[in-house]
Amino acid sequence: MYPARYFQEQGIERVLSLVHQSPLASILFSHPQTKLNDVVYSPLIFDASKHLFIGHVAKNNPLVQQNNSKVKLLFNGPNDYISPSHRADLVVPTWLYANVQIEGRLELVTEHELKLKMMTQITNHFERESRKPWLVSSLETTKLNALFDHIVFFTISLDQWCGSFKLSQNKPPKVKAQIMQSLKTRGNKALSELVGSYIDNDITDGNVPN
Repeated sequence: MYPARYFQEQGIERVLSLVHQSPLASILFSHPQTKLNDVVYSPLIFDASKHLFIGHVAKNNPLVQQNNSKVKLLFNGPNDYISPSHRADLVVPTWLYANVQIEGRLELVTEHELKLKMMTQITNHFERESRKPWLVSSLETTKLNALFDHIVFFTISLDQWCGSFKLSQNKPPKVKAQIMQSLKTRGNKALSELVGSYIDNDITDGNVPN
């Protein structure tokens, strides 16, 4: 099984928490002429009331051609190098990370009022920590309409999800504490906190390889 079961995160709360912290999604969809995927990038937010991801892209973005198609979302959370110095029997370096994969169906949004609501919701979300948040309502109608002429709004359903959270879950608490401190010292507070969130979920066989 890969990744190992203790690195697989199925809890939707943790999955959506990472999406909230790292909202830039890599959106994969089938290329019509090859067996490979095309990929575009767009920040998304999750609307819990509708159980949908919402976002917008430029009108000429190839994602616009994927209406009513299945897509895959990749969200990459914090990651970092871990030295073998944290444990005597850890003889090789490793890398910790937290990533999420989500599959769903993309639907384009055409109704003006719904687009306005989505634009307001997305903007308010990303402006929430600004001292002087910019408001969609500050735009004149003509400017708003011109803006909407150049972007396309969409939703993506949350059909399947899985997280790959390689955060030293198979290490003893003492080693986790050392790793957390090292990450914090190096400025990776987000990853340190993620490792700490699993501190009570110890694997009894601490010698399981990475």
